[in-house]
Amino acid sequence: MNSFRLVASIASVLFLATAPARAFCLFGCEPTNDDARKVFENLIHKKFDPDAQIQNFDVTRFWRLDVEGAGHAGVEFYFTAKVLFPKGANLDCKPEGPDNAVKSGCSASTYYSTTIQNKMITDRQYIEPGKVIEFKDETRFDESGGRWKGQDGNSY
Repeated sequence: MNSFRLVASIASVLFLATAPARAFCLFGCEPTNDDARKVFENLIHKKFDPDAQIQNFDVTRFWRLDVEGAGHAGVEFYFTAKVLFPKGANLDCKPEGPDNAVKSGCSASTYYSTTIQNKMITDRQYIEPGKVIEFKDETRFDESGGRWKGQDGNSY
């Protein structure tokens, strides 16, 4: 019987050592840097181009939020990222003519963001093919029903 317990204990230890940490998170687990990157990637693909490639993603600050009056927790990730746009983005928005005129629904702004609400550019932005854009951005998760909802609308 002791050898059975020993084998069972070793098997349990090996299972715990190799299983992902999230598998043991039953409640209150916070989103990770990888989750923040995934949200950013989803938003880049939706807002700019599905073929965009994140070359670098570094979280510069993680901030826990007490969302007063809302009755739930939140977390924010501040990050810098470099994104390659091999085919460019919103090519129909390329400024044209001697005055670099911008079409309706397009923005001439060269400030690129996916989530910063106070500087959000809602019109489509032209990015030339092959360009690498540096983002200094943030993303937020709100706790809801034991899960964390990202700004891309997905739960993590």
